Amino acid sequence: MICAKTTATKASKTSAELLPNTLAINIPHLAERQTWPIEEALRIEEAIKSMDNQIASLLHGDEEKGYKPHPYTKILMSFPIMSESMACTFIGAIGDIERFSTYLEFKKYLDVAAENKISSTSVSKSRQTYEGVRDTRRVLFLMTLLLLSPKIGANSFRVYYERLVERKMPKRKAIGHVCGKIAQVLYSCLKNNEQYDPFKHANKMGVTIAGEVRLKIPANLDDYEHQAEEFADEEII
Repeated sequence: MICAKTTATKASKTSAELLPNTLAINIPHLAERQTWPIEEALRIEEAIKSMDNQIASLLHGDEEKGYKPHPYTKILMSFPIMSESMACTFIGAIGDIERFSTYLEFKKYLDVAAENKISSTSVSKSRQTYEGVRDTRRVLFLMTLLLLSPKIGANSFRVYYERLVERKMPKRKAIGHVCGKIAQVLYSCLKNNEQYDPFKHANKMGVTIAGEVRLKIPANLDDYEHQAEEFADEEII
């Protein structure tokens, strides 16, 4: 959803800007044919704006329409680099957190749980399950890649990743484990109805974070989205 929205927005803007200038000679019948893709690009842009408004209504409520803010909005938006589109994806997938008895069940549903790969004679290794919700898997990989980026400020999830790599875990596998860690913390916050506290999280990990924690999504989000899409297709845990 996030990657598709970004791509559609970029494509519609580019088309609307370039198409009017693609004809060197003003030929009426060709100009009429060219009008359709321009109008279609503008319609896509309007549809995206409408989608943004619907997401905002779901998350923050709409007094005119009688919508109340969703009870999970503040909790989800308290997480590092959480966007409204990401929060909407989680809300749509999770529904009611009370239907999950354990965080392991929750992780499996979000498609970032590890399970043992069993042969006829032994348990050989763990692998990531493919039984959960595809969209949440992609969002969790996107969050992980952003949190590990050098362009993002210090955070406990990066510390967790670095500790795994120090223990000789392959980097790609460690990225998958960070996805699982985000899901675990997300489950805890939703279950306890508590907003994410980066300092409390750091304290539990024995990490010191100095000053205010500010994590902003970088401008080149497209690159991270495409990479997250690739990771979501792989078996890396």
